[in-house]
Amino acid sequence: MTFVYKNANTGQVVTATERDPWLDMLDNWRIISGPSEADPASEQSGAASAVPDRPSEHDNKAAWVAYAVSRGMAEADAKALSKAALIEEYGEENDGED
Repeated sequence: MTFVYKNANTGQVVTATERDPWLDMLDNWRIISGPSEADPASEQSGAASAVPDRPSEHDNKAAWVAYAVSRGMAEADAKALSKAALIEEYGEENDGED
């Protein structure tokens, strides 16, 4: 299982093989991608099942890979693409929220 955390203040993205208790307790870190299978803890909170916000074009490739995976792309396929290709594929989506 892979968890991707994003720092809301700096935009830094960290990937971990399991949930990080230290990052979980800090208010400025959010999980932007988690395991695809249902997790009892995430079902209770409802937060992990939500699609993360679209990353900024200034965010690193890991943030874009996590976003692409959350939108249904296979992780291996997302990692094989360049950041520019991921932005081209998912960067122009506008749900009217911006």
